Amino acid sequence: MLIVFILIHVSTLIIGSACNRLPYSVTLLNLVIAITIIFYWTQKQMRIEQHSIEWREISVLLFELFVIGSGVYSVINKHWNNWFRAIQYIVFGIHLSALVLLLLGMFLFKIKRLI
Repeated sequence: MLIVFILIHVSTLIIGSACNRLPYSVTLLNLVIAITIIFYWTQKQMRIEQHSIEWREISVLLFELFVIGSGVYSVINKHWNNWFRAIQYIVFGIHLSALVLLLLGMFLFKIKRLI
């Protein structure tokens, strides 16, 4: 599944740059990913009986809420400011590098025995 998400990111990068719609396609992909992460976290918290939220979860959720806010503003506002382009490209790079690191960790980490 991670490979599919990596391929979606790379194909968005290639197709967006070929069609001169890279900022818009990167913004839409960032919005979809951020909404998916928030939706998954909400569903996970509804299933848990005892809630214990760590600062790492809060920081990721705040980051994704920032991505949603900046993405919605970029889509609604047709003036593509250079700052918003840079923010969207940085977020795209963070999402892509997180996916690649998760894939590498999945391939390189082996559990020899369960405790």
